[in-house]
Formats: sequence, structure tokens, C-alpha cells
Amino acid sequence: MPKDARFIDSESSKKKRGRVETRDVSVPSTPETIPEIPSTSETKQEQPERFLEAEKETQQDEASLPGRFSTTQKTLAKKKVQEDRLEEEIEDILEEDLKDLYLSLPPKKQAEFRLKGEEIRSRIRQLTSSVKINAKKIFQLIRSWLKVIPGVNRFFLEQTAKIKTDKILMVAEEEQKRTQKELM
Repeated sequence: MPKDARFIDSESSKKKRGRVETRDVSVPSTPETIPEIPSTSETKQEQPERFLEAEKETQQDEASLPGRFSTTQKTLAKKKVQEDRLEEEIEDILEEDLKDLYLSLPPKKQAEFRLKGEEIRSRIRQLTSSVKINAKKIFQLIRSWLKVIPGVNRFFLEQTAKIKTDKILMVAEEEQKRTQKELM
């Protein structure tokens, strides 16, 4: 086989030789007609019946929706109550022994302390709702929140954060036990 052998397709070789074949395809000038289905009185009667059946089904579905909706609302309300209860317990733990410190803060610091506290509460709630509770993250969150208070002893911060973390972990364990009992 020579080095510069080229692959040549059969169509290009036919064009070169002048042997290109063409096909004539004839297209019919009249379009095909589709036979019409004769309308009978039976088909006209079936259509209203189908419509009435569909209407009855939708009415039945709508009638059962309030029952479904109310049970869904009850389950959602029950979950919200549980979540709110846990968040309230977390908030109570975070508030413990800090009322005097909070009242001694200037108004700007009070607002900052309150906002950061709400943020920390929601983050702790997320951490406690997970399967594995990370105590170190909870501790760090509480400690960073307490650092907002100016002029507080570092050892006091550590001790208070540790106590609050332990209490939150106990509450989270109790909540997990409650949810397990409810599932069984």
C-alpha cells in the first residue's frame, strides 16, 4: 500500500466518472383525504356523561380536601409547637443569670446583644436538630455571643458558656427522646 493512499468514498468516484444516478420521485398532486367519522347520537350522549363524571370526581376530591388539609395543619402545628418549645428552652438557658448584665449595657449594645442572641439561638436550634450534636460548635457560638458584653472576665465567659452548653445538650437529648417516643 503506498504511503499517500487516500480513502475515497463511492459517491465522489461516481461523480468524477459521470455516472451519477438520479431518481425521479413523483409526488401526488392531490392530498390524501381522511375519512370522517360519522357523528351518531351515541357519541353525542357519551360526551356529556364523561363531563358529568369528571365533574363528580372533582367535587368528591374537593370535599375530601378540607379533611386532608386540617390533618396536615394539625401535624404542622404539632411540629411547630415542639420546635417552639425547644427554642424557648434554649432561649431560657441563654438568658439565665444575664439579666443584670443586659440591663447594665448601653442601648446600642443591648440591641446588638439581643440580635446576636437571637441568631445564636436559631443556629443552636439547627445544631440540636441534627443527628449528631456538636457540643464544641455550641460552646463556641455561646462564647462568641458573650464576648459582645464589654469588660467581662475571660474565665467568666468560659465558665458561663460551658454551663449553658451542658444545659442545652441535656435539653436536646430530652427532645430527641420525646420525638423517638412519639414515632413509636
